[in-house]
Amino acid sequence: MNEQTITLTLPNSIYDRIRSTAQAASITSEEVITQSVSLLLPAFESDIPPNLRFNLTKLPLLNDIQLWKTANSRMNNNQQLRLEELAELQKHRSLTRIEQSELDNLMNEAQQIMLCKAESRRILAQRGHIVFKPIEH
Repeated sequence: MNEQTITLTLPNSIYDRIRSTAQAASITSEEVITQSVSLLLPAFESDIPPNLRFNLTKLPLLNDIQLWKTANSRMNNNQQLRLEELAELQKHRSLTRIEQSELDNLMNEAQQIMLCKAESRRILAQRGHIVFKPIEH
């Protein structure tokens, strides 16, 4: 992977949050910043794995019932529990290579589910559906 180095001046309050997050997650401050920026910015199509790109391109072809099902889908309970277990474990000690690989795979799966859910809701909204209940005051 090609990498670029940048120099960034941050307020102490932000730097303290980065450092605290890094310590809690047992990762470096650089990893916290990289993950934060990665999550904040939209992905380029080339960044999306081919299988996810394929699933996203199929969504507009689904009928509304199928889209609602995708929009409300969830990771299976066993995977969700394992993801939470590994994330909690990572707070207390370094994960083994196998555990880290498993966590990475589960995080990737969760992100793919969330992207498909979001895209399904966007398509449903385009089709005139109310995808989020308005907040009543």
